[in-house]
Amino acid sequence: MNYNFETQAGLISLDVLKTKKPVEELLTFACRQNPKRSFMLVSKVLGRYVPTKPNVMREVYDSLSESLGEDQLTYVVSLAEAATGLGGGVADSLARAQQENVYFQHTTRHKLNRPLWFSLDEAHSHAVNHMFYAPKTALLEGIIQSKRLVIVDDEITTGRTIKLLISGLLKYLMNIEEIVIISLVNLVDRKQSLSITDFNIPIRYVSLMEAQISMVKKDTFKPELPGNADTGLCEAQSSDELGRCAMLMPYSGGLPSITSSKEMTIIANGEHQYIPFLIAERHEQAGCNVLYQSINRSPLLLGESIEKKLSFSFDSSKVEHYLYNFEEGNRDVYVLLENESARESHEFASLYPLTKCEVF
Repeated sequence: MNYNFETQAGLISLDVLKTKKPVEELLTFACRQNPKRSFMLVSKVLGRYVPTKPNVMREVYDSLSESLGEDQLTYVVSLAEAATGLGGGVADSLARAQQENVYFQHTTRHKLNRPLWFSLDEAHSHAVNHMFYAPKTALLEGIIQSKRLVIVDDEITTGRTIKLLISGLLKYLMNIEEIVIISLVNLVDRKQSLSITDFNIPIRYVSLMEAQISMVKKDTFKPELPGNADTGLCEAQSSDELGRCAMLMPYSGGLPSITSSKEMTIIANGEHQYIPFLIAERHEQAGCNVLYQSINRSPLLLGESIEKKLSFSFDSSKVEHYLYNFEEGNRDVYVLLENESARESHEFASLYPLTKCEVF
């Protein structure tokens, strides 16, 4: 079935080959403020550009992880920044359902004082290369013994970045018997899909939707990247315990204790998405009306699905991060940072001090 989306960048046509959810429940589009790619697929189940209920996100995590099938020692790797939460959620659901260990790690755009396995570029992104650090020593042996490699991204358009990621990982993983590529939406032409001939390992794709996309772009649409967009490597104090150097799933550490209310919004920050999701889910299960969304570095234009855009600096630099479609209303708002000492210099987070929370 074909769907058309008229945007300020041009007409986007989506030919849906198969889907597990109605299109209107799964996605819409926005326009990037980025000359490298004009459109952004806006997921309604990711908890990023659109506030999302945690139970909707968990349903997605469960559905994708169930498609993996057989209980195997598994290494789940996702791409920053959009898919760090998605990868963590899929790994979490998988770990709760099987006996074999599940390890999770994501690429990062944060500088760590750790050995680097490799880096890779993402051609359409405005941001610096992805960094992939060596897993923590305590987890390394289990990861190297993994039989199944699961790669997670929110959407796959060409598959170029994923192929680079797999190539880098397989230099260290000698026991992989299967590769599974998971996404919310798979837009890769079937003729360009990776197969056993690429790495001599069976490869399969799992997604909520498989589709083909085309666009008739307007000649007049020529966006320029904002001069204060965050294109660099983050050199602020960054944790190596929450996914950048691998985790054994599901997370078993302590969670901040925030005061519940009837209506609350949990806001994650950048790559720090998995732990805030767990907190949001816990309060939803306790009976709260909870929405979850995340601050990110991707500059989008107002219009289409982006009804509101907040721009703010997050440290002493002048570069900006963004929060889209945020409506405070009468909700209690909690902005969860991985480093609480950064709150004072974060223009948005500083508006919501965690006075009722045990900090990280």
